[in-house]
Amino acid sequence: MIQGITNFRDFGGLSSRFGGTIKKDRLYRSGSFRRTPDEAIEKLLDLDFALIADLRYAGEREHEPSPWPLTYAARVMAHSGAQDKEAPHMEPIRKGTMDEATAERIYREFYRDVPFDPLYQPLFAKIINALIDLDGRALIHCSAGKDRTGCVVALVHHALGVPRDAIMANYMQSREASNLPALAPVMAENMKKRFGVTIPLQLMTKLLNVEEQYLDAFFKSIEEQSGSIDAYLDSAGLTEKRRELLRQKYLS
Repeated sequence: MIQGITNFRDFGGLSSRFGGTIKKDRLYRSGSFRRTPDEAIEKLLDLDFALIADLRYAGEREHEPSPWPLTYAARVMAHSGAQDKEAPHMEPIRKGTMDEATAERIYREFYRDVPFDPLYQPLFAKIINALIDLDGRALIHCSAGKDRTGCVVALVHHALGVPRDAIMANYMQSREASNLPALAPVMAENMKKRFGVTIPLQLMTKLLNVEEQYLDAFFKSIEEQSGSIDAYLDSAGLTEKRRELLRQKYLS
């Protein structure tokens, strides 16, 4: 664990129904690196990630540049969506119409739609397939490290044979992430400066939270449209044969 990085953690160590556990110090997840202390960035760079999957929109990446040296360019995997594409909760925040019910609805819809989103579906497939031949550590991150990141991590865990209840428990750890709750007042102040709207602290805390119903909506959407999570992975090129290669690489 590196202190000072939003929602940073190793997502290995879980048991697989195929036997063994996911190797530690290979698969990491986090939020972005805004306001990350220099000493934490140094420790992050020391991990020498071979793959960095940046799930943020292009505008987010421009607004909050990552700390990677230029030599890391080939290691970073991201989508090329338009600069004005943004997270769905931003519009109601700008308009001052965001409340807790709206937040829940938006997140449920996001989790339902993201596995088939034209930007994210191919990126999810590319990331998971890249893990098979990866020589080194991988980092998957977005802005808070909980939603888009949580979806990819859930798919990786499923492919590695982690039971659904353990996948959910790992996802819900974002509630206790070391510095996510502390971001609420900072983010509320940032929204006020950017858009001139006041976001109550309780509402901002909810926007930074996770709920079981969100990941349930993600899995349900895949199962309804693809038939099963395995079938969805098959369509992404991660066939059973390739899932077995993934398990050989990351289970011990």
